[in-house]
Amino acid sequence: MKKILAIDDNEINLELLNQIFSLYYPDFHFLKATSGQEGIDLARLETPEIILLDILMPDMNGYDVCRILKSDTQTQNIPVLMISALGQNSVERTKGLNLGADAFISKPFSQDELKAQINVVLRIKKAEDLLRKRNESLEIHIKNQTYKYLQSEERLLQISEHALEFYWEVDSKGIFTYVSPVIEKILYVNPDSVINEKSFFDLFQLKKRKSSKSMIELSFINNSSFKDCEIELNLPDNNQIWLSVSGFSLFDKNGVFFGLRGVSYDITKRKLTEMALKRSLKQIRNYQKKLKDLNTELTLAEEKERRRIAENLHDSLGQTLSLIYIKLSSIMNEKLDHHLQQTLHETSELLKNAITESRILTYDLSPPVLYELGLIPAFQWKLEQIGEKFKIKTVLISEFNKIDIKKEFKILIYRIVAELLNNAIKHAYADLIELEVRRTKEFYYITVQDNGIGFIRKRNKRVTMKGGFGLMSITERLENIKGNLEIKSGPGKGTKATVRIPASEN
Repeated sequence: MKKILAIDDNEINLELLNQIFSLYYPDFHFLKATSGQEGIDLARLETPEIILLDILMPDMNGYDVCRILKSDTQTQNIPVLMISALGQNSVERTKGLNLGADAFISKPFSQDELKAQINVVLRIKKAEDLLRKRNESLEIHIKNQTYKYLQSEERLLQISEHALEFYWEVDSKGIFTYVSPVIEKILYVNPDSVINEKSFFDLFQLKKRKSSKSMIELSFINNSSFKDCEIELNLPDNNQIWLSVSGFSLFDKNGVFFGLRGVSYDITKRKLTEMALKRSLKQIRNYQKKLKDLNTELTLAEEKERRRIAENLHDSLGQTLSLIYIKLSSIMNEKLDHHLQQTLHETSELLKNAITESRILTYDLSPPVLYELGLIPAFQWKLEQIGEKFKIKTVLISEFNKIDIKKEFKILIYRIVAELLNNAIKHAYADLIELEVRRTKEFYYITVQDNGIGFIRKRNKRVTMKGGFGLMSITERLENIKGNLEIKSGPGKGTKATVRIPASEN
């Protein structure tokens, strides 16, 4: 049975949550802990689907609990939803999210709001679990294929030590003058039926193989040697065999060419191994492509769900709150008792804050400006939000107001740019962030540049820095739409991150 764990030192809060879950999630078993350590122990023991975590607790607060849970391999994949009155403070919300919390909900909250947040987190966890299982399956497949290949390679080495090979000589016209007896084991032909009877081109069936024939004909014409010419032959029993044939020129004491002498190796097993390996590698590449496609589909599905939830918040919760606020304001204009007037005023302020919080939540989930106006206005809005919230100067440089790419790629590019901006905010210690958009005939270039502390790039490493897992994810997402990410930085020189995406392909 699936489980939900709530950690709160207040028994009343725990009982309220228990009633909510009994009503909306009857298939889940509700677990409760009244302290941080008890909650950590329960999480390790029971592995719940989601953890609801209060911040203000004695002995160990919610931040410490979240940090311990996310650093433990047993519990790091369990989503954490923080619930606290501190959630109205953006600094506290950011702190919780930076420690690994997956979502944040402020007290007081409605049951619908809590239910919506939990459903989102559970859907994301389900998608992550599916992706994790597919990753594990792919890793197992790669290990198995690698093991099979190493076994094949080991067999190949053993074969080469006892390789079947035969030696031969031909005259200047290509007629065999000698073949070693091993030819009978390899090609199932009697040496006597070959010597002075067959030509080099007949025995090796070169008339059917133009590329090999051309190489060896040149050796006879130019009196030159040839090496490692691979030839596939049809045997009398209708099987195929692969030979690697090498020969060197023979000259008499007067320098006159009189034929070739050489050796033919049976490389059939090696060729079969190579072809099997090529097929396996092709299958692995197909698995990798499917995994990348699945990752993109999951991302787009997540964004679609975010947009749906944001629209519901705006259309239902947001409008309801606004209507309540209007009606409450109309009552406040009437002559009422002073105490009642004061209570209405405080309630009005709380409603106003709730409306603001719901709008912020809506924009965080899925910014309407992106879908209504496009990427450039969305970038401008994001920069304005950063400037207001973090007191950082931001500049948008663009000669046009529209980026023409597929609709489903717009949200991917927006999230990528937002992640680059967040990296600059969290790690660069900058007071200026510039976002530039330019276009050539074939590509769009979107550059995020700051004047912060910079960092040292490591050679022969994929794009990494603080928050490097996110940048690796950015790189993979861009590769899937034929784009790339270039990072330039140095100590004290700031950081310049440039996203390049095809203009024509998208």
